[in-house]
This record gives sequence, structure tokens and C-alpha cells, in this order.
Amino acid sequence: MTSLKHLLLITSTLLSTIQAQGILLSAQGTKGSPASLPLQVQLNTNDANIINADEISKNIVNECGRTLLNGNIDIGENTETQLAAKTVTSVTKGSTVNVVMQKGGANGVGPYTCDMDQTSNAQATGQTKLAVKETEGKGGNISLAVTMPANMSCIGASTGNICTIRCFNNAAAGPFGGCFAVMQTDETASENTPGTIATEQTLEGIEAQVLQNNKDFPSAVKANSEATLGEQGLFAVEALLSSSLAPVATKAVANGVAAATGASGTAVTRTVTGTGRKGGNRNGGNRVVKNGGNAGNAGNGRNANANAKNGRAFMA
Repeated sequence: MTSLKHLLLITSTLLSTIQAQGILLSAQGTKGSPASLPLQVQLNTNDANIINADEISKNIVNECGRTLLNGNIDIGENTETQLAAKTVTSVTKGSTVNVVMQKGGANGVGPYTCDMDQTSNAQATGQTKLAVKETEGKGGNISLAVTMPANMSCIGASTGNICTIRCFNNAAAGPFGGCFAVMQTDETASENTPGTIATEQTLEGIEAQVLQNNKDFPSAVKANSEATLGEQGLFAVEALLSSSLAPVATKAVANGVAAATGASGTAVTRTVTGTGRKGGNRNGGNRVVKNGGNAGNAGNGRNANANAKNGRAFMA
């Protein structure tokens, strides 16, 4: 029999779709290259991508946030899937990427902010802020002309030349937006092998993460026991959000933990000095990337402390 928690979760998700959210539909870089698709979002459904600063800072989700239908976005795995499907657009320094956002309703209006992780998946904070020109597009969509940094150096993914870009609004119910990968073609790709991956975490960060994992574990186990296999990720995140001592705020990422560097700022270095906040949420899909986010804890994609690839449910 369906549990009360299950019914509440379904009701919450249905309520969230009454007012359609902003959804990233596509991102086109260099002419002739394929368009990038949003990471994990199921288009033509009631899915959407929430990128919430507080959820990221509390290690509930990774830097790309979560989707309504599948929870926490495993950036590494989704990026490799899109590379294999040839749905990653090409870019060069200073070039423009044309992003199409589906407005949908009140939760999809702009203005939109975009930023970039030049390591693809290692930065809970410190993303490079990108210049964005926003205009009304066809069919009620929003068009974003996003300028790549002049000193861009993409070093992520198995190809060694991938950056991850996030675009999001400041909707109180979200923020909503999307993440997509871009492939840099005007620099030599980084050689990403297990032997060249440089990672570092502070002892303080690791200890803080262990304490949080211990706190989260009972709630996640209970949620998993009440869910079917396909629902475990969503139920686990719902349990994490419910067990948090502090309410989850909905401020936009740009005003929260993801304070970005300037668009013309210093390029990303190849040594990652993590704070430990992403220790439990590291993605296992992209194991040869030269950053902490894709290099560590491959087994954590399925564990019961809710740091799973399908880990995050929408709370209305």
C-alpha cells in the first residue's frame, strides 16, 4: 500500500507543476556543431531543474541541483552520456552560446544568470560568472546570448576539454534553470587519467561531512525502505530536506554559495582544493576527470545516505 510519505511527495510534485517552471531547452555554440541538451531534464514532460544555493551548500545536491523527476544531477555521468550521444556543443574563447529557455509560466521568467565551472564538476562555489544578453525568443521562449570567457580553459570530463554552464532565474519556488556541457576546441585538451588527478580536502571539511552523513543516514534508510527502486532517490532527498534543522531557503545561487568570479577573471587551476562540502555527493560517472567532483567516491552514487545520482525531490 502506498505510504503517506509517498502520497505527500506525489502531491508536492504535482502542485509544483501547476505553474510551469523555466526549462533549458538547448544551447548552441559553434555553427555546425551539435546543440547541447540540458543535463538530466526530461523534455516534453513536467520535469524541471532546481538550482538552489542552500541545498548545494548543505551537500544535499551537487552544483547543478536536482530535477523534479529524477533528483540530484550526477554531472559526471550525464556529461559522459551526452558526449557519447554527441549532444555537446563546441565553443572557443570569447565565443557566444545561444541558449533557449522555455518560460512556461510565472516561475520561468527572467532575468537569468549564467556561470561556468571550467573543471566541469568540482566547484560548489567560485564559478566563473558569464555575460548574458537576454531577449524574447520565438514561441514565448527566452533567448540568452552567453559569452564565453576570454581566458577560458575547460579541463573536465574524459575528453579533458569540457566546461559545465548553469543558467538560472531567481524564482522563489526554485530557482529554476538548467545545466549543460560545452566542449572547448581552441586549446589542447587536458590529459585526465587517475595518475594526474589532483584532489585535496581539508580535515575540517571531511569531519564536517562525516558528521552530516551520520545524521542523514537513518532518514535515508527509512526513505529507501518505503520506496520502490525507481523512487529511492526522490524519497531519500525528501527525507534529507525534511530532517534539516534549518529551513531550505530559495535564494538564487548567484546570491548564495555560488559567488562567482568575474567573466574575465583568472582561469581555473588544475589543482582542486575542496572544502569537503561535496565529499558525499561526488559523482561516479566521470572517473578520469581532473577534479575532485568526478574523481572520488564512485560508490556513493547508490548509497543510503542519499548522496545518490537520483537523490533530490521537489518540496513545494
